[in-house]
Amino acid sequence: MENWYDKEEDILNIELTDSDYWKTIELPSGINIDIGKDGKIKAFEILRASKIFAGDVRKVIESC
Repeated sequence: MENWYDKEEDILNIELTDSDYWKTIELPSGINIDIGKDGKIKAFEILRASKIFAGDVRKVIESC
């Protein structure tokens, strides 16, 4: 599993499992949920992460 933050694209990715990818559910809030072939949540991708998180949380994300 790998968590990462792309500063240029302002995307935070949080992986929960190493399961095989099946599909992505896109929410209108700019959050994508990756679902594994086993039907469980595989990962979260948060677009415009610096706009969603502020303060100390934002500093932690940007240090990834």
